[in-house]
Amino acid sequence: MFKLKYKITDADMRAVNKRSVMFYFWLYLAVAVCGIAVGITAVVLNPQKLMFVLGIILLVFGGLLTACALLLLVAPKDLISSAFPTGDEELDVTVDKHGITAGEINIPFADIRSVKDRKRYLLVSLGKYDAVVLKDCITSGQTFAELSSYVRERAGRILLSPESSGDESGNVTAAAVQPADGTASVTVENAIEDRAAKE
Repeated sequence: MFKLKYKITDADMRAVNKRSVMFYFWLYLAVAVCGIAVGITAVVLNPQKLMFVLGIILLVFGGLLTACALLLLVAPKDLISSAFPTGDEELDVTVDKHGITAGEINIPFADIRSVKDRKRYLLVSLGKYDAVVLKDCITSGQTFAELSSYVRERAGRILLSPESSGDESGNVTAAAVQPADGTASVTVENAIEDRAAKE
């Protein structure tokens, strides 16, 4: 079991979103430059009707992508939101065979879509817009590399009840199985909906 204690501030989420915005900015810009270059080549070097029309379409497409890239810088959006509460209050986070837990919010490994290793934190993506930031603030004695390896190995796997078959950690890539006692932890979706309703 890994135990962590840290804050997730608004500044942390702004930094995460800025990195995501810059990724899309350079992606859009690279595709736009390629489209414009091919479009100019098609118009200038091949004045045939079909190639001319194709060149014009690529130029328009490249121009639109360039505008989208610039809009990302001028009016950046929050592409990613934190699954855990943000603010000045420290969170007690545990990572074990049951998933990632902070307070009443439990995120099973089956809900994890990807794990990106940054210098000082792990960005654990739960979907298109939600993510968990696991900082390098371990209080249980392990290293950050061990935490990264542990989460990566179990990402996308399903926790089975003790009576079910599986490996020693209780995680397999199979259909979900409800806990033996019939209870269920508060999922990240429920917690986010409850928080939004309160606000």
